Amino acid sequence: MLFLAYSLTISARGLTREVKLKFDKGCISLSNKNKKIILDEYVKVGKGDWLYFTTVSSDELKENKFLAHKKAKIRNRKIGKLLQENGVLPEKITYKYSRYEQIWVNKQNDFEQSVAVHGIQENNNVLIQRFKNIDGFTFVMSSGNILEFKPMSFEGFSEDVITLKIKEYTSKIDFVKYGVTAQGDKGMLETQGMYFIEAFSNDQKINLRRGAAYNLKIKQGKENEKFYSFYGKNKGGTLTWTKNQNEPFIAMELNDKIINKPIQEEPEEGVMNLTTDNAYSSGKFGAFYIDDQGNLQSGVPSSTEDVEVYWAESESEAVGRYLVGKFSALGWINCDRFYDAPNKIVMQVEINNGVCKNDFAVYIIFHDINSVLPLSKVTNGHYRTPKIPEGENVTIFAVHNSKKTANNHLAFKKVTVKSEKVKIESKEIDRTALEKYMNDVIY
Repeated sequence: MLFLAYSLTISARGLTREVKLKFDKGCISLSNKNKKIILDEYVKVGKGDWLYFTTVSSDELKENKFLAHKKAKIRNRKIGKLLQENGVLPEKITYKYSRYEQIWVNKQNDFEQSVAVHGIQENNNVLIQRFKNIDGFTFVMSSGNILEFKPMSFEGFSEDVITLKIKEYTSKIDFVKYGVTAQGDKGMLETQGMYFIEAFSNDQKINLRRGAAYNLKIKQGKENEKFYSFYGKNKGGTLTWTKNQNEPFIAMELNDKIINKPIQEEPEEGVMNLTTDNAYSSGKFGAFYIDDQGNLQSGVPSSTEDVEVYWAESESEAVGRYLVGKFSALGWINCDRFYDAPNKIVMQVEINNGVCKNDFAVYIIFHDINSVLPLSKVTNGHYRTPKIPEGENVTIFAVHNSKKTANNHLAFKKVTVKSEKVKIESKEIDRTALEKYMNDVIY
């Protein structure tokens, strides 16, 4: 019985299917119809299964066996080239002989995400903060969310100057633009915000001190569901989130004043250190400079030549309802929950009739849930979602960044999640138009 069960399992994994392609008499080129059949049949076959194409007819064999063999080889090479151009790995393609040559294709078991997370260095909105290890640091970000590090949170000595690099991702445009999607190791996530945090001291990357933790406080966070701390791993551009069961977020009422004094260790000539009393009246943390008209401006000028730069303390308020969570590691962090729905399905997406030399980064953007998920690529023109809740209103957003030109290829469509395949067409646009479409389409 065990041997029979094992045999059935092996045979199920090694299923094969023949597809007979029709060619006009004497024709060796692939018609658009045959191209679509080839790629559609590859998509239909099960993972790990084999598909083989018969490219000569019995009439051609009867008429001229030698010529039929020759035609089969030419046609098969064209099929192999088509498959590779559309993203099928060359090692999955082989040529076998029986009465004549046939081309065989093995469909891979695992599909990579079409979306790759972009490095933080590509994001111009990286926040950099410096403070002494013994002082700790609390920072209010532009979103109103707060990061709080206690004194001596980091490896090293008390007088070490810690440099924090922080990037906050809270909008769906951010998620799409930088490939930071809400795919958890156990399914779809709904997020309250994602962050990437690095710490440095003496030009060396450092970690938290053993046993240390820091707080993330999310302003007006969603309270009707339980959210937890999630940690992300970036493996080859694929970002996956894992839940920490021991670190739930708790709703709290805050009424705090936050004061920070920035470090300016060795001011350059012409640089002044200001106290809170004579600093810029807004009290905003950071650098201020005098412009050409003699006005005090916030921020750091692009050129400091003949410009006086001032540094001021900051005073901010944390007032109202916050979700407060604890983290014990740097890197990718997230306030999330697994999104449960009674009915989840896998939806298929077809771009440009399924025949496409360009590969796309394809996202599914949920309108009513703060979640953006990546689709997996089967071929350049065929993609599939992870399991997602049926009936939700979403936008399918696909973009290809051309390496040869400054333009992009974009396709998008607003749909309701259902079992029918979604078909979309791409068009070529410039980068300015892409930014406009992102602002108009993603919400």
